[in-house]
Amino acid sequence: MERVYMLLYVWEKFQSISFFKKLFLYFLVLCIIPILIITQTLYSQGKTTIQTSTTDFIQLYVSQLNTTLNNYILQIDYTSRSIFSDYNMIAYLQGESVYSTGERIENNLLISRQLLRFYDQLPYVESVQIISKEGKPYSTGNINAPTDYKLLLEQKWFQEILRANGELVITPYYGKTTLKEKEFDVFTAGRLIKDQQGKMAGVILFELSSASLITMDNRLFDIRDQYQSQILVYNKYDELLFDISPEYGASDQSIINRPAELDNSILSITDRSSATGINVAVFVPVKNLYKQLEHYKRLSILITLLILVIIIPASIWISYQITRPIQRLIYSMKHVEQGYYRPILGSQHSDELGTLTKHYNQMIVQIKHLIEDVLASKIKHNEARFLALQNQINPHWLNNTLESIRMEAQLNKAPTVAKMIQTLGKLFQIALNKSNRKNQIRHEMEYIDTYIALQNIRFDNRFHLHVELDEQLLDIQIPRIIFQPLIENSIIHGFLRHDRHYHIYINGSIGVDSCTISIRDDGEGMTEEELAFIRTSVHDRSAEEESTHSLGLKNVVERLQLHYGEALAFHIDSSPGVGTNIMISFPVNPI
Repeated sequence: MERVYMLLYVWEKFQSISFFKKLFLYFLVLCIIPILIITQTLYSQGKTTIQTSTTDFIQLYVSQLNTTLNNYILQIDYTSRSIFSDYNMIAYLQGESVYSTGERIENNLLISRQLLRFYDQLPYVESVQIISKEGKPYSTGNINAPTDYKLLLEQKWFQEILRANGELVITPYYGKTTLKEKEFDVFTAGRLIKDQQGKMAGVILFELSSASLITMDNRLFDIRDQYQSQILVYNKYDELLFDISPEYGASDQSIINRPAELDNSILSITDRSSATGINVAVFVPVKNLYKQLEHYKRLSILITLLILVIIIPASIWISYQITRPIQRLIYSMKHVEQGYYRPILGSQHSDELGTLTKHYNQMIVQIKHLIEDVLASKIKHNEARFLALQNQINPHWLNNTLESIRMEAQLNKAPTVAKMIQTLGKLFQIALNKSNRKNQIRHEMEYIDTYIALQNIRFDNRFHLHVELDEQLLDIQIPRIIFQPLIENSIIHGFLRHDRHYHIYINGSIGVDSCTISIRDDGEGMTEEELAFIRTSVHDRSAEEESTHSLGLKNVVERLQLHYGEALAFHIDSSPGVGTNIMISFPVNPI
């Protein structure tokens, strides 16, 4: 159950990562899995092929070795049977003590000649020995045979020969012999010598050394050294005759001594002779079969790592090429949400993503045109309403009326009222001007000076206007009544306390292609939430227009965007207790 939860957790984490990372992991997995499958398949097939071919080879050789041993044992069997036809020797072996000294000498010579014939006919025999019924030994060869007949009678292997009733018996080794400065296991092929009546006359023993049999075929050394294997030879009773360990004389360090001890780490190959019961067993450590294959395995791992070094950057590059248009599309959509309708530039792909980007750009252009059309229509509508209101007012009559009121106030000794009416008349004169002159920044500054003067009459000169503009900037054309709504917002929303003086700073500079003007005050400022709301309402064209808090500001921005297009930059910043700063940047030549 925990594994299921763990898998679900990993899957949820995987779903939450970016599309780029998902695509990269997909590419990486799809490239690595086939490599791993191919490598594992080739490795498994290689192991099977090596084990099968090695097993077949060793099986064939073991069969040949067993046949050679079997033929040699049969040769010993046939050769040793010739002693049964020498009746005089058999009779002598049955009772040596009854013979005279001369007869014993003569018979001893006969026995020695017979032993030499056996030794010459069987070249791989280390020694041949005949023991009479009375226990007297006769021997020839390289091995000093034991002479204590009583001790021999107590040996298990010797008792097996006596019980075999004249059949050749292969018995386990009973000692070691030194040959060419190395010790080798010695085992015996022996048989009981009987007369025609079946009575015991003696025992003939052929002493065999593993060294002698090893020299029969040098390929034993090749198999032993190549695979660090162990070759064991058993008699028909599964008694160990000798073994060929990786090092001579190291039988106590053998890989295996009994078939019952085998496990999966050892490859066992056996062959038993049906004639003599000789069983040849080869035990090979499985790990030694795959030494060469392990080299190829390490090589394949190295190649896999090299392929990964190539695949990982390639996967990153491919993922980036696929996701880059999507990321640019998402980035552009976020700009659309903020009211910036800019197409995606530099997309020249002809695939599906290129087609999607192309249609998206067309959609953005159409939406932009539609919005501009709506804005132009709205502004034209507002201007038509403004002109209609303006046309309803006769400026000449209005000026005369205001001048009459001012004179009356002056006569009644109300200079403050007279000054306010005079300033208000000037505002009306500027705002309702029907001449065809082009509106410049200097005209806007004149209008702002008049507006501030009127507000100072009302609020006892608490507002101080500071203007620093380049002289060339004053001649730049700009839509009418742009700065006054911003100053009005500063006064209405920033100057909430009437017991202090407030300052408004207008700074501006002109560059090669653009102008920058900032309007800053030291009013109450705005909180982060209020500032975020103002920014959203100004730049989001879909925001509700019922909020009077930003209606004038929104109207100014929309008029400037219609006049300057995407070249307009409008930024507002504010801090509580510090004030508000508005930055406007626009081209010298409007669109």
